Amino acid sequence: MSRQDFEADWTPFRDALRTRFPELSETDMSDADGDVRALALRLSAADGSTPAEAEQRLTAFLSGPMPADAYAAPQHDGAAFGASGDYVPDGEDVLADDARFGDDDQADRPIGRRDG
Repeated sequence: MSRQDFEADWTPFRDALRTRFPELSETDMSDADGDVRALALRLSAADGSTPAEAEQRLTAFLSGPMPADAYAAPQHDGAAFGASGDYVPDGEDVLADDARFGDDDQADRPIGRRDG
């Protein structure tokens, strides 16, 4: 994830940031409002590191994998859908028969009816 992406849509990262940097308060998060430099200044004040060190740690966190909570946020559904093709093995047709899932040989039950 790029720094620009984070700054544009940082809200889903709040929990992951608070877990990784517990010295940040909710007020710190709200006041920084996604600005990495402002967040680094608050982090450095909270843990005694220099602003450059704090910004380096934040940048390292942001360059890692996207936290699951952030990835699952509704605003990332488009990206998740776009990446879903990465999970289809080479040579497999996405519209191919799904008989291996076990219910292709059974008739569909009419809606609203129960088995007798």
